[in-house]
Amino acid sequence: MPRFLLAATLLLLFVLEGTLVQVFLPDKWGLSLMTVPRFALVGTILVSMFLGRREGLYYGLALGFLQDVLYGQVIGLYMITMMVASYFAGLIVLLFQRGFGMVFITCSLILFAHEWLLYSLHLLLTKAPVDVQWMLNWQILPTVVLNMLSALVIYSPIKRLCESVMFKRDLPLE
Repeated sequence: MPRFLLAATLLLLFVLEGTLVQVFLPDKWGLSLMTVPRFALVGTILVSMFLGRREGLYYGLALGFLQDVLYGQVIGLYMITMMVASYFAGLIVLLFQRGFGMVFITCSLILFAHEWLLYSLHLLLTKAPVDVQWMLNWQILPTVVLNMLSALVIYSPIKRLCESVMFKRDLPLE
């Protein structure tokens, strides 16, 4: 049951980033900032930090594929980038303790790397050149800030769900 709740929570975050949150973004208010909510990615990063890189890899694969099918222009692009981001988040946490500050810093660095990787792959695969400085200042950094605010909100529920999954996993089979 805890694993089902974790998957349902990540799916809910995925649905929220594509529906309800779109109304509250700065570009809808006339600001020139472009922010992209990636709540499902933040959730998979947190899951990979608390449950391990393999678990995060699987959730990144599933949610990235769903992102590609529903919103993507190139099938497999988000799937690969979300898998890589989740895997490296789980890998980095092996080197350091899982304190709140370390999780927050790692999450922000992984989100920045994910956005930069997406920009690089879009630049490689499409013919729409966008200036690097504009992309960094008006899309990547505001996106990272928005997603870090969401990480502050979902940190505690995801941590509790992951702890219940780990507790259930450690119970002996009867």
